[in-house]
Amino acid sequence: MSMITEKKVNVGKVIRVMREAYNSANEVVSDCESRKITDNNFRDVRTTTDDWHWCGVESYEDAMNLMRHGYQPTVDKLKEQLKVSRMGDGKRISFENNIVGAVPVVPLAMMGVPNNMIDMRMKPIKCKVIDVYYDITSSAATSSEDIIANGQKILGAIMELERKGYRFNLYAVQAYYDNGSADMLTVKVKSASQPLDLKRMSFPLTHTAFFRVIGFDWYSKTPKGTYRPAYGRALAYELKESQLKEFGKQMFGDNAVYLTGVMVKKKDEEYLKGVLGNDR
Repeated sequence: MSMITEKKVNVGKVIRVMREAYNSANEVVSDCESRKITDNNFRDVRTTTDDWHWCGVESYEDAMNLMRHGYQPTVDKLKEQLKVSRMGDGKRISFENNIVGAVPVVPLAMMGVPNNMIDMRMKPIKCKVIDVYYDITSSAATSSEDIIANGQKILGAIMELERKGYRFNLYAVQAYYDNGSADMLTVKVKSASQPLDLKRMSFPLTHTAFFRVIGFDWYSKTPKGTYRPAYGRALAYELKESQLKEFGKQMFGDNAVYLTGVMVKKKDEEYLKGVLGNDR
């Protein structure tokens, strides 16, 4: 069951936000199946979509299959990235010669070398829990390929940080804004206590159809939503990066990191890992 809240956020300009929050993507689809379109200006995305390629799928049912089974290209790409990173600097345990240690290096000890002991070093594991809200909303001119690449970049950075000991509550976000107000969808796709499930997370976080098919369906039917010409704009086109950061804190809490696809496109993965790891 979803929860609808309304909140005013002041980031130098006041934004009134109607937010509907879900605990899973399946709950969103279930509501879309039972609800009716709230305004005749909305299109029924299930039957009147003009360009399925723009949506990243061939049909509404194709989008449903991706939600059920995951988006395999993202799964394959990130599994390969994980395999490569494990061959890199991920080892927690290393050994070096020192004046203290558990095991002597006999030849060095016989020669009187001070660093004649083998010392084991273990990298500390960070136990931060961070709430990440990733807003996939992009303009109509943004290609499906770019939307997918942005999501893969975010998920790749999160995967790397989880491997180093960080833990994330992860939310997929969409926001439809104009004239000082926005309707926002948030969907929890991962709890900090859960391991990464790439199949489950790949569609809502990285695929265009979760935005332009499932999201548009939700937007046309959410009971407190407002129709906006062209379905409004992404907040990232209205607010500076510093304002987006403050928006996330006020909207979601001090522990929240709010990132947008518009922002991600301009950043590399190392930058994202710094932001997500709060190394700033």
